Amino acid sequence: MQVNFETLKTLVEAGDKSAFEKHIFESLEKGDVVAAASHNALVKSELDSEKDKHHNTALQTWKDNNLQSLIDDEVSKRNPQETPEQKTIRELKERLDQKEKSEQRAALKEAALTYATDKGYDAKFATKWIDRLLGEDETVTNTTLDNFKTDLDAIVQAQVEEKLKGANRNPGGGSGGGAGLSTGARVAQQNQNKNAEEQQKAFFG
Repeated sequence: MQVNFETLKTLVEAGDKSAFEKHIFESLEKGDVVAAASHNALVKSELDSEKDKHHNTALQTWKDNNLQSLIDDEVSKRNPQETPEQKTIRELKERLDQKEKSEQRAALKEAALTYATDKGYDAKFATKWIDRLLGEDETVTNTTLDNFKTDLDAIVQAQVEEKLKGANRNPGGGSGGGAGLSTGARVAQQNQNKNAEEQQKAFFG
């Protein structure tokens, strides 16, 4: 700090505070403010506050000028933008893949229907269930179809046997398919058989 003591003395004697402070400030040299901060907590606090303001202003300015472009660049790296040519190729490939899958499924369905026909499965049963039973290939599809048919047959057969239980009993002790039954008993047995057939059609038709 370069202070002119004669001037300083004159200002003090004159009691001119404003002129005194101006002279002190004008007498400051590089490093004086830092030195003052090291000796005066209030000066240090104010300097720190000013530095924070400057830092925050600078940071906000940088964000305004650079942040969005950096974000856009990073998004582009993670999700590269397609060129019109790349988009056309991708969409074409997707359509071809979809067409191929549709053709494969149609061929698989046709093969499964042929298999069901060869196995003597009811046509209504095959038509109704074939779409739901298609697998990844013919072997899987045919196995699934057989298992499903077997399970349904078992369910229907169990219900048929339950309904016909007793109806097939021969009161005379014989086993001759209704022989020896009264006319009324034979009619009842025929009705039971008809109901069983209708239930089977309800499952497979």
